[in-house]
Amino acid sequence: MDSALALLDGGYVEPGVGGDLIRDGAGVLPTGRNIHSLDPYRMPSPAAWERAKSIAAQILDQHLQSTGEFPETVAVTMWGLDAIKTRGESVGVALALVGAEPVKEATGRIVKYQLMPLEKLGRPRVDVVCSMSGIFRDSFANVVDLLDDLFEQASLANEPMEMNYIKKHTQDLQEEGSIG
Repeated sequence: MDSALALLDGGYVEPGVGGDLIRDGAGVLPTGRNIHSLDPYRMPSPAAWERAKSIAAQILDQHLQSTGEFPETVAVTMWGLDAIKTRGESVGVALALVGAEPVKEATGRIVKYQLMPLEKLGRPRVDVVCSMSGIFRDSFANVVDLLDDLFEQASLANEPMEMNYIKKHTQDLQEEGSIG
């Protein structure tokens, strides 16, 4: 109520991230702030990252059970409003499928997505086709850049192609002349 009265009086109302208490945790409290959706430099959020790892594991398990093999390619749709609502769950799914994880600086901002060692991953890296909405692309340009860097890292990694489908598919495209 104090914030509403301050606002009506032309005063300053402290900004803060809005969201769902269950999905986003106590960081959305206290209420009564001048809310904004999220910090794009913190995507995926810790909660979204945990959910995304579980979703990716379910995708891989389902495919493995039905075909006996890991998928080489999985498409992940990245919608702007969904990314805001889930704090980057779809980004986290892409990272988990590739076998990467977010790297944070001391302030908690994510500065890169880094490949996990294959020994830790224990399976092939899945090639992820990211289908992005225009709102996602425009609102989260930093995430698009981090994903681009990640896919380049994966395509150049010193790993066997049967364990890195990104590298395998990149080489296939280079051999057919589709990319330089």
